[in-house]
Amino acid sequence: MRWSRVIRGEALRDAFGEAAPQQFAWQTEARFVSDRERALVQAAFLPLGRRVLDLGCAEGATLHHLGAPANAVGLDLFPPKLAFARAHVSRSQFVAGSACELPFARGSFDHVLVRDLIHHLPEPARVIDECARVLSSGGRIDVLEPCRYNPLIVMHALSQPAERGELRSSARFLTTLLGSRFEVDQVRHHQALPLHRILFHHKMGWPTLADFGPASALLDGFERLADAVVPAWARMYIHARGTLRSAD
Repeated sequence: MRWSRVIRGEALRDAFGEAAPQQFAWQTEARFVSDRERALVQAAFLPLGRRVLDLGCAEGATLHHLGAPANAVGLDLFPPKLAFARAHVSRSQFVAGSACELPFARGSFDHVLVRDLIHHLPEPARVIDECARVLSSGGRIDVLEPCRYNPLIVMHALSQPAERGELRSSARFLTTLLGSRFEVDQVRHHQALPLHRILFHHKMGWPTLADFGPASALLDGFERLADAVVPAWARMYIHARGTLRSAD
């Protein structure tokens, strides 16, 4: 399969070109969901560097969960998403641009955050090179990506054409990709079977069900059990952290 046919062009623009206020509210305000989103983001990206770039920031939910730091810049390809982010994550800055040609000078940042972006890219190595270019010596990159071995990710990728790139996403793929420019310091796995992402989803599920205490308690118990028994390699998210090599 040629991934470029799947993950770029009109399908990508149709899927992600407009702002998604409901998605932002679901990630940042929805009962049960927002707490887990915050925990995931903070586990992957803290502590933040002195100058932060959030690559593929969308509506700004990641920076929201990180406290909307004033030293952070969010970059996205689609202006409607950036307009929304500026209105709702006001302390951070937001810039339009392509991850393949970052509009920043060499060494502009100390820390690059990349969430749910790599699997959309036809040339991910080019983007990693750009991340290395805009990082200062010894700068850090944190990548958070879905895992191809998780059943929820498989279902998501097969049902959503714009998400087919998730089927190539694995810890080995990410460490090899980062390893071209970075020393990979750690790889961690998060959220074994986060069924709340389906059951409480604002489109696919029943978000008001999260207000029903017994339902939330039952789901919380199930997800805790899954975290205890599902092997790390099959969890939903992969977090890879790397440090820019001094020679780069």
